[in-house]
Amino acid sequence: MGSGSSIQTGKNSSASSPSKTSKTGQKETKSDYIVEPKDVMISYSHADKDMMNKLKDALEKHGISVWVDTIGLKAGVDFLSKIGQAIIDAKLFISLLSEKSIASKYCQDELALAYISNKPIFPCGLKTPEELFPLMDTGMKLQLARFEWNLFTEEDAFESNFDKLANKMDAEISKMNIESHVPPADEASSSKQAEPSEKGDGNPESRQILKRQDSVRMNQRFDKNMMGRLDSFGITVKEEDFWSQHYPDQNQVEWIEFSGKFKQEYKSNIDKLFSEEDQTRMEMMMKHEMAVEEDGILHVEKYKEFCTIDKELFSLWQRVQDYALEHFAMREVFNMDSHVRVEAIENLGKFNSPAVREALRDLLKDSDPNVRAVAAISLARAAVSSDKVTVQALKKVLTDQDRLVRESGCLALGHLKSQGAVGKLVQMWRNDVISTVRDAAQLALEQIGGEEANKAIHMTKVLAEEIQKLTKN
Repeated sequence: MGSGSSIQTGKNSSASSPSKTSKTGQKETKSDYIVEPKDVMISYSHADKDMMNKLKDALEKHGISVWVDTIGLKAGVDFLSKIGQAIIDAKLFISLLSEKSIASKYCQDELALAYISNKPIFPCGLKTPEELFPLMDTGMKLQLARFEWNLFTEEDAFESNFDKLANKMDAEISKMNIESHVPPADEASSSKQAEPSEKGDGNPESRQILKRQDSVRMNQRFDKNMMGRLDSFGITVKEEDFWSQHYPDQNQVEWIEFSGKFKQEYKSNIDKLFSEEDQTRMEMMMKHEMAVEEDGILHVEKYKEFCTIDKELFSLWQRVQDYALEHFAMREVFNMDSHVRVEAIENLGKFNSPAVREALRDLLKDSDPNVRAVAAISLARAAVSSDKVTVQALKKVLTDQDRLVRESGCLALGHLKSQGAVGKLVQMWRNDVISTVRDAAQLALEQIGGEEANKAIHMTKVLAEEIQKLTKN
């Protein structure tokens, strides 16, 4: 979506109306404009429309289906909702980069949503990274510095550059098909016919959210190949362990000394990536994530926890960049229209980090009930049962006025197998006025199991049977 067209809609605008009249005089509804999932979604500024069309035509000729707003949307359709859905549904995401697209809030939002949704991102620069990188804000720098750029800076070299891009996209789609075990067309058709319909089955909508399979890969994690890409932006990465290098014989260090030494050693990187304001945010984020005590002391075990992923110790700079990226990408998402935010927040659960969990807990208080419901489900993906703060936050959700939010809270606690929530879930199973909420509470109790839950389930069923007998008599 480019800076050349507005996607803001108001209550009195034609874009928010449910239908419009066609040239034939017949009313057209939003269902006429359903966005079909495509292989790739192209985000671009309308100032770069000619290059977008050239790239789109080449991709489609190559056999890769494309979604762009000029062909996917028409007047009368909710732009934000459709663009968000197109990004979520697409297998890949292309960011067509120029001075105009970098300055476009819409393009920034689309990139943030693609990143949060774990889409393989293919930056296509109409100018070199060295020319465009200084013009970006911190969030866009962090997101795009992690991917190999495809340059379309010379008209004569379009075909050769396109072939390289298409080959990489083909390889990515093939990997995704293998990982998702896509069956042949005839097999997929027969299996689809054999599936029972979900309509009218009485399951809460949020249960479907929790069961939905994640078909995309976590391709944003820091890897060895990324170091070469960062070099092209002037970002240097030292693989040596920061603590072992500077404090080999110490178990703790004052935070002021630690942060000062870090900023001194990585001053060039920090200045290239972060504005002065964002540098302050970055330091606060580091201090929070490394659990620096009130007396200003950082312990080596907290430092190692911060730098460790899947039992592998990464360099301090790598982890700082990872955490900063999550923070700034989420900040972009939280500034989006709520239609897009719901889809983005649902995907936040794939980031298993304290920063994400804290952000999702904050969203449990959002004014939009859809956001609260999806945040609860996402927390179930991102947290573990031992996370007492998250469990306590989800227990508060059980008193929400919106029934879908209460259902989501029940299912999230069941997914986490939270023994501490059994008492509250039993109350909801017995007393909530909405049947689907009671069903969700019962399902959660069955998932949690254990003596207390099983005893409550057995006792409630016995009482229900006795009440039925009395009613019949």
